[in-house]
Amino acid sequence: MSTAPPVVTRKGKEKAVIQDEQVGEDQADQTASDMNVKTLRRNPVGVQLLSDSLHRQLFPGESFVKPPDRLLEISKNHLKDNGLSPEGAAVLSEIDFKMPPLRGRNIRDHFHALGEHTAEPYLSMAKEFMWTELPLMPKRWEVNKPGWTKYHLDGRTEEVEDLEDERIVSFDVETLYKLSPFPVMATAVTPNGWYSWLSPTIFEDPPAAQLESQPPWTTRTPSHHPHDLIPLFKGSTPRVVIGHNVGYDRARVKEEYSLERTSTRWLDTLSLHVATRGITSVQRPAWMAHRKNKRAKALREQESLLAFQELAEENGDSEMLEGLQDWGVSGETETEALQNQWQDVTSVNSLAEVAALHCGIPVDKSIRNRFGDEQITHASQLRNELHDLLTYCGGDVRITHEVYKKVLPLFLESCPHPASFSGVLSMGNSFLPVGENWEEYLKNAESKYREMDEGVKKALRVLAEKVRAEGLKETDPWSSQLDWSPKSARWANNAQSGVIPASDLSSQQRSTLSTSSALRESPTAAAVSTMPAWLVPFEAERSLLASTHTQRYSLPLLLRMSYKGHPVAYLADHHWCFVVPHDQLTEYIEAHGAPVELNHKKDKKLEPLEDTYAFFRIGRPGEARKSKLSGPSIKTLINKGELTSPHQDLLNAVAKGKIEVLIEEIWQCAQQLNLIGEGSIWGQQLDWTPKPIGDLALESHSSPSSVSDPGPVVSSTSRTTSKNKSRASKAGLGTWPKWYWDLTGPPTRIPPGELDLTFKKTVAPLLLRLQWQGYPLIHSRAHKWLYRVPRDIIDNGGKDALQARGGRVKFDDRSGDDAVYADDKHHYYFRLPHKDGEGKNVGNPLSKHFVKSIESGELASAAAESGDDVAAKAATDATNMNAFCSYWISARERIMNQMVVYQSPTSGMILPQVITMGTVTRRAVEATWLTASNAKKNRVGSELKAMVRAPHGYAIVGADVDSEELWISSVMGDSQFGMHGATAIGWMTLEGTKSAGTDLHSKTANILGISRDAAKVFNYSRIYGAGKKHAVQLLLQGDSKLTKETAGKLADNLYKATKGAKTIRSKDRAPAAIPSIWHGGSESYLFNTLEAIALSDRPTTPALGCGITKALRKSYLEEGSSYLPSRVNWVVQSSGVDYLHLLIVSMEYLLAKYKIDARYLISVHDEVRYLAKEEDKYRTALALQIANAWTRALFCYNLGMDDMPQGIAFFSAVDVDHVLRKEVFMTCETPSHPTSIHAGESLDIDQLLAKTGGGKLGKPIKDDLDHYNPPLVNRQPVSLFPDIQSSEHRLFLEAQAAKMGKLAKVYLDGLPEVVDSVEEAEKRGYKPSVRKAVAFAKGA
Repeated sequence: MSTAPPVVTRKGKEKAVIQDEQVGEDQADQTASDMNVKTLRRNPVGVQLLSDSLHRQLFPGESFVKPPDRLLEISKNHLKDNGLSPEGAAVLSEIDFKMPPLRGRNIRDHFHALGEHTAEPYLSMAKEFMWTELPLMPKRWEVNKPGWTKYHLDGRTEEVEDLEDERIVSFDVETLYKLSPFPVMATAVTPNGWYSWLSPTIFEDPPAAQLESQPPWTTRTPSHHPHDLIPLFKGSTPRVVIGHNVGYDRARVKEEYSLERTSTRWLDTLSLHVATRGITSVQRPAWMAHRKNKRAKALREQESLLAFQELAEENGDSEMLEGLQDWGVSGETETEALQNQWQDVTSVNSLAEVAALHCGIPVDKSIRNRFGDEQITHASQLRNELHDLLTYCGGDVRITHEVYKKVLPLFLESCPHPASFSGVLSMGNSFLPVGENWEEYLKNAESKYREMDEGVKKALRVLAEKVRAEGLKETDPWSSQLDWSPKSARWANNAQSGVIPASDLSSQQRSTLSTSSALRESPTAAAVSTMPAWLVPFEAERSLLASTHTQRYSLPLLLRMSYKGHPVAYLADHHWCFVVPHDQLTEYIEAHGAPVELNHKKDKKLEPLEDTYAFFRIGRPGEARKSKLSGPSIKTLINKGELTSPHQDLLNAVAKGKIEVLIEEIWQCAQQLNLIGEGSIWGQQLDWTPKPIGDLALESHSSPSSVSDPGPVVSSTSRTTSKNKSRASKAGLGTWPKWYWDLTGPPTRIPPGELDLTFKKTVAPLLLRLQWQGYPLIHSRAHKWLYRVPRDIIDNGGKDALQARGGRVKFDDRSGDDAVYADDKHHYYFRLPHKDGEGKNVGNPLSKHFVKSIESGELASAAAESGDDVAAKAATDATNMNAFCSYWISARERIMNQMVVYQSPTSGMILPQVITMGTVTRRAVEATWLTASNAKKNRVGSELKAMVRAPHGYAIVGADVDSEELWISSVMGDSQFGMHGATAIGWMTLEGTKSAGTDLHSKTANILGISRDAAKVFNYSRIYGAGKKHAVQLLLQGDSKLTKETAGKLADNLYKATKGAKTIRSKDRAPAAIPSIWHGGSESYLFNTLEAIALSDRPTTPALGCGITKALRKSYLEEGSSYLPSRVNWVVQSSGVDYLHLLIVSMEYLLAKYKIDARYLISVHDEVRYLAKEEDKYRTALALQIANAWTRALFCYNLGMDDMPQGIAFFSAVDVDHVLRKEVFMTCETPSHPTSIHAGESLDIDQLLAKTGGGKLGKPIKDDLDHYNPPLVNRQPVSLFPDIQSSEHRLFLEAQAAKMGKLAKVYLDGLPEVVDSVEEAEKRGYKPSVRKAVAFAKGA
């Protein structure tokens, strides 16, 4: 039981200090004295350690050798130099209760036992399947009935309900994802046979009548689309399912939607690949470029080979033909060289690329596009294609197993501890219960968003009408950027009142608008029949439809061709391409290379698509451009099903090449496209300028993207007046300025009287008259959004004034759209600050990244200064509502696409599609729940997490690991001394307090002159390996008034005080194990430890001994510090993943051992949550506390310390709640959720002990660990500092503590060499400079 007042937690430490201040120093001293009488265990630097009882339970057996006095002296002097003293350590209550006994001789044995216990029998089953040879795939599939069909080894087929008694299976699901998230088909294979499953919806007829559309917030799948889940297994037999991104497949399995966890575990080949051969986001561009170059080289070699073969055949040269058979066979040396490049031992994560890397298997994924074909409106349309589609699905199952046989051994070698495997399995069973509140949440958030969005549009319409009514103002910096060239009005002015209610304008504005409209109208309002400009030449001369020019530029648009289910588009530089939404980019990069860029001078009609779509060349990388899509050259694309059209028969005829006999059919297609209008991607590429039907003179006929000059939204003022005079209305409806005309179309999409005006439009910031720090925003074609400042202000401010704004923008093109800015002699132009740093263009100043700037007033509207109250209110409302909706705008699609399966009208469940190891650090990845923000009062929809609710009779129990990765990093530094809190960063993490200003965040805030909250970002990014450049960027983002030079000096001060200075080994010496060290900073010990691991031959985490991906391993990188920040980040974050796996494995064991009715819910990095029965919620919470103590103990033990600080042994609090949220006291009130959610419980260890009878988990049940025999030798995963008693180690510590680099130089130059000869240096891939140093050192 507890033997002192309940102030035991990390947060309690702060409370203790505050309480002491309140009662006075005398009483506080007396309290401390009373505690000391009880002989609290403390180490030499004042850190309070575990009670005797807990220490004996967590660290039994013989004690480690304690650090010598000389090391203690170095530590104390180092702490003193950093303003820290043992006397400042907190006094915490001593915790003492009986914990479950360890299994084995020590905590290391204990976790090995728990890992094996919880991993089995799944680990053995997984290994068995690794060596299994699968039966051959069926040659004929059952395609005439729904449900499961089994294909026996003897050729028989049998209708089955599920996979019966199968124990391990490779599995893949396909969906018609544009119609329904539910499965349409699936295939599976086991050692005993193949299986296929078809949705019943395939065999139903589509609805005869068009169904009523559902409200936008209704996400339930209509009954005429696939809506069935797949029954996979029955019973409680342990089973393992293998898949690539298997979380997607799991979400389509029926029995997984249960509050009771099944005995099925899901093993993801994608995760296994990422953990062992994955690449970082920083490496991805280099990998893509490397692959592109390899493919181009292979293509050139193939072309050369074909040319030589053709030449040899023509000349009858048999010897040459024979010699060419060995063409392209790499020599042994070249092959070895390739294997030493990191680009050749890694890949991105798609099944095609992973299979190519590990198995050398080419994978054709083109048929997959059929599942996303927009022409499919009902699953029954697949009936005639089921055999091919099942063969494709079965092929993925077979390839997944081939990949699995390669990646599982790699994972078990890289992460050998059974707890790693067990932890990954448990994380694959996450789930989220929701109730009827989920649909209410969607309705409220969407309704509030639409209400506010309509308010934004209304406000923008007010401003648009005001600007149009007032006309061009040459001296107005916003109005003068608009294109005022006249365009024929789409309707008579004021004929429609839908654009803006008259009540929204002042009487003066109404008068101005009315007068302006009257002046602009032509004498007659009679309608004149018109035709789009692109159709006029064909109407005049039908034979043009068969011309070479039309085939090259227009025919694919008239036939509305699609490539792999995506519309085609013609780019001036790349010819025929296809258009892919941004959220599907990665699916096509592997097969088609990087997206291509528009030519902004020639592809103006395609520019509006850039925000939503990317453009890929048709065909594979390296193939010639497709200059036309007609004739025999497209037959292959049609036969593969890649090139399609609504007029498929006509497309087939076009492929035969006789276009002239198809003119009438093509003309009908053109008329259909005219009826559809310009709303489609095909239509947007044509010129829809109205032309009177009576005027059919042939006009120049050019490519779709340049039929007419659409004119930029932003244009120079110098050309507007002449255009106004030279053009007149042809339609008789008056004219509009072009910027306004653009907002009214296309007519097929925008109803008459409405404006297509949102924050995404380039014109919006100009209508809002936005300014940055009081200076008007300017839109540049080349540099996007800028702001301009009078030159005299900058010139009078000197060099600092220029540098403070990141340097001015220079305009190189003096003849294009930016010419007016290039010729401006009165202003300098500067980029808006970008979240990614200097030199980056800002595409939209109203995006979510500028919400804080809007709230602070740094980005604001100048409308208030004009004295126009209506315009000022409209601008204020628009910007404020944009901030309110920013979260919902960015997350809306992901949230609305959540697949919710309801067991009853009031009870539903979401299976988050988690990739259990989605990054090279083995962190889990999931697009919605793992990135969800906390509820904010001014953010619509931000109450998302609180919509996860515990069902009746259950509670959500969880905790956040206090300063998890900061503690992990600092304890690694402390391990150099073999003592907790021995380094400044270690002591601040354990004992520093906010009130005394001795915690890490307060120290950093003091150095930089910023808030403590802002300092957290600097600290964590630094620990993760970010350098000074990143710190400068953060400073400039936080304070736009800072100059770059000042920010640089602050960053220098921060890094000098924290990381310290860096000294390297003399260049005339051969390489040593440690090339350089940091010294003189509060975090020097920490960074030297992290870099020692990161730069080792095989970086390994100290807790579980997990290895780094090959892409970051030293032997595959260029010599030196290539990708060092990523490697340091890996050490920290991958150790954090070890922590999570250990915590989960401990919970798996404790829940089973003590029959606690709870199961893993979800984890978000350093947060973990469980769903527990109401009667077991406190036992679950206590189990979490014990699991945390065990986990911390293993970290300490494996780092050479057999003790643990009291302050970090237990969670500061465990939350017992009824909803999912960051803190139990958050009310989760937002604009879309004004109702407060009542608080849950937040319990510290003392409170939990009181609620569980002094720490009783219950009666343990017997298990196979009762007679566990640990391995005879169970070594620590990595021995960082094997002999802290040695004089060499003492010198190492002294060198790191010293402010000057002399000691560091002596230490580094005295290290033994790791390369004995020039030949060895060459073999190990060292740079020439290193080889030269080796030669010098050896006297060669």
